[in-house]
Amino acid sequence: MSLNVKAIRKQFGTRQILNSVDFEVQPHDIHAIVGVSGSGKSTILRIIAGLETTDGGDVLWNNKSLLNIPAHKRRVTMLSQSALLFPHLTVGENVTLATRSRSRKQAEEWLQVVRLGDRYDAEIHELSGGEQQRVSLARALAAEPELLLLDEPFTNLDPKLKVDLQRFIRDLVKELKLTAILVTHDREEAMLMADRVTLLESGEVTRTGTVEQLYDTAPGFGDFVMLEGELRPLAEVEVSETAGEPVQLMKKIYRFGQCFGEYHFEDGRSVMLSTEESFQIGMMYRIKRKEG
Repeated sequence: MSLNVKAIRKQFGTRQILNSVDFEVQPHDIHAIVGVSGSGKSTILRIIAGLETTDGGDVLWNNKSLLNIPAHKRRVTMLSQSALLFPHLTVGENVTLATRSRSRKQAEEWLQVVRLGDRYDAEIHELSGGEQQRVSLARALAAEPELLLLDEPFTNLDPKLKVDLQRFIRDLVKELKLTAILVTHDREEAMLMADRVTLLESGEVTRTGTVEQLYDTAPGFGDFVMLEGELRPLAEVEVSETAGEPVQLMKKIYRFGQCFGEYHFEDGRSVMLSTEESFQIGMMYRIKRKEG
């Protein structure tokens, strides 16, 4: 089922937060909304979830408006920056609360899905930050949502844990055939996780498209590469020690475990780029992205 956000407007006091925002989320896609703080992206999620009203426009799920449906009946759940777990309850009790039948068995099954199957009786304070977010994910999934909203859930995690959880959630959303919306200020994160991306600036949509389309056309969106499992900005450096061989960017996008941009020389040798000015691959090369 698809989600259509149509001409949504929202104003707080004299400040216009959202100005005729339109985008469509395809079934089983992860759709990222990317913008700086204050651009209105989290307000969009709150409207979809039923936690905020609109001043105009509509939100359609499977061609039916959600705006008159109470939040608890929308089959929409949200994962936020903080885990927001009840500290006086065990891990499993937090998840059990979200199951329709308040079932321990169902809670244990969802904890197994998020790889915490043996932690039902653990206390919340015994878990790491990443484990707490996985409990929050289990609780969100236990409510059997049709639409999963991700409101910058990786912000407070260290880099290694962040990448692991990004990969885990993307794979799980695809495995369960859910539809998800990810709100983030991080374009790298959007490239890693999303199928389609909406760029938001000052409450207005500036561009919407697939990751591949934005990589080709959106200024600054493609200047990242994957090297040794880490996503890093692309260095702007000159070619040297290559006898002037031309460098060309192959327009291909790969997600976890592979590079986003592969550069190659005329003789077919390939390299992957990092923020380092140079790196060892047979001999030292310094690479500059070819424009146009």
